[in-house]
Parts: sequence; C-alpha cells; structure tokens
Amino acid sequence: MNRIAGIVVAVIGLVIAVLSIAKIIPSLTVSGVCLILLGGLVIGLSFIDKPDTEGSERMSTASTLGNIFFAPSEVFGNLRRHPRWLVAAIIMSLLSAVYLNAFMYRLTPERVANYAIDKTLQMSMLDDNARAKIEQGRANAIEQNKNPVLRTGQAVNSFVGEVFLYAFLGLVFFLFALAMGGKMNYWQAFAVAVYAFFPVTVIRQILNLILLFIKDPADIHPILGQRSLVQDNLNFLVAPADHPVIFVLLGWVSILWLYWIVLNSIGLKNAGERVSSTAAWAATLTIWAVGLLISLLFAMIFPSFLS
Repeated sequence: MNRIAGIVVAVIGLVIAVLSIAKIIPSLTVSGVCLILLGGLVIGLSFIDKPDTEGSERMSTASTLGNIFFAPSEVFGNLRRHPRWLVAAIIMSLLSAVYLNAFMYRLTPERVANYAIDKTLQMSMLDDNARAKIEQGRANAIEQNKNPVLRTGQAVNSFVGEVFLYAFLGLVFFLFALAMGGKMNYWQAFAVAVYAFFPVTVIRQILNLILLFIKDPADIHPILGQRSLVQDNLNFLVAPADHPVIFVLLGWVSILWLYWIVLNSIGLKNAGERVSSTAAWAATLTIWAVGLLISLLFAMIFPSFLS
C-alpha cells in the first residue's frame, strides 16, 4: 500500500476532526478519527512486502470484478501474484451506502429513529435518569437521520470499519494457513477476505434495492431490514419476539452465507501456496462460527431489537 496515501488520509481525517470539534462543520468528529485510523492502518500495512510478481500477467481490475462470479479459482489464482482490494471494497461500500439511504427514504428517518429509541427504552438495565436522557435525544436522532452530511460521514465510518474487518480477517487467514503447514503472504489473505465478500455483497444489495421498492414499507423491519431484506435463510420458521436466539441462528443458515463459505475456501486454497482444502475450509468455517456466536450473544443481550 502507498505510504504517502496513508499520510494524506490521516491528515484529511485530522483536519475534519479539528474542524468538527471547532463547530465549523457538522458533527463529523468520529469520521475524522476513523480516517486518521485508516491512514494509520495504510501506513502500517505499507511495510508488508507483496509477493513476487515476476513472470505473471496481471488480470485487469474489470476482469477480476466480473470473473469472480463465474471463475473464482482463476481470479484467486491471479490474486496470488497480484493481490489487490481497494476497488472491490469501494464498490461494496458504495452499494451499501446507496441501499441504506434508499432504506431511510423508504421507511422515513422518523420511523427508523423512533423504533430504535423505543426499543432502547425497553431495556431493563436502564434507570429512569438514563431513559430520560435517551428520550431527550429523540429529536436529535431523527435530525441526524435526515442530515445528508452526517449520513455521508456514516458511510465513511462504515467503509473504514469494513477495511479494518478485512485486515483482521486477512491476518486470521494468514496465520491459519501458516499454522496448518501452508505458505501465504498477508496480502494474498487480505485480497481473499475482500473478494470472497464481493459477489455476496453485490447480489445481496441489488436484491435488497429491488425488494425495498416492491415490499410495503410497513412490512419492513426498521432494524433488521437495514442489514438485508433477502429471505434466503430459515429464520422465517420462528417469530423473533418469541425465540430471538433461534431466529438469529437460523438466519446464519442461508444461501448467501453458504456462497461466501465456498468462495472463501476456494480463495484461500488458490491464493496461497501449499494451502490445503482442509486448512481453507477450517479457517473459513471458524470465522463463520465466530460471527454466529457474536450474533447469538447480541440476540441474548438485546432481544427487544429483534421483536
């Protein structure tokens, strides 16, 4: 990664944070801090060497983005020598931002904010003073959902969070491959983490946008709908209000999650060197299981948000 680019991103984040703290621009302090952290990540990762590319032809970015749907083994094999991720990550973030803005327009900022606040007020661990403060912030929450500048900041925060997630997954896959006797460069693992999610995200967000304007807004969950409207899992078998944990568990048994598991396993096997199918599947299923456990924990702590 380009060290200079990391410095530029960090400086931009610092300027935004300072201007936000000084009340010169709207509340974008968090976005400024996120950009500073992203710049730091870029600078840190720039010290990691990339694999040797001598004697291998680089597949174009357009071909990589298209062929990942139809010839994933070929794409991941090319990413072994020419790992990259930025364009795919930006496209995924843009699709997510478009959907979330369309979601807010379709359901209205008032309904989304009021639902989240009402469910928060139902949490038993809150005392009267905390509930009063949350209630006082209702109007501000609605205004934030309406503000395009703040929503742009949220999109930036989301992009930064996703990059950190890919970086973490890349580290996990890299260590997993080494621990099981394989050979893998960190950038190869990072590229797999991004490109395994790319087809899944594109398909999900396109279907989300279609369903968003087909379904009656009254039938769309203000919280769960922000994640996905695609019913490709088994959680329709139970009511979330009655069985929140089972609802979440069945939600992870889905066609798109299975698609990701297969893609990620193919990616680790083909992007690394001497990475066995066993190691690739073990690493992928471990990450899937950890994600499931985190979601189940959330469902147990905050069941009211699923009702």
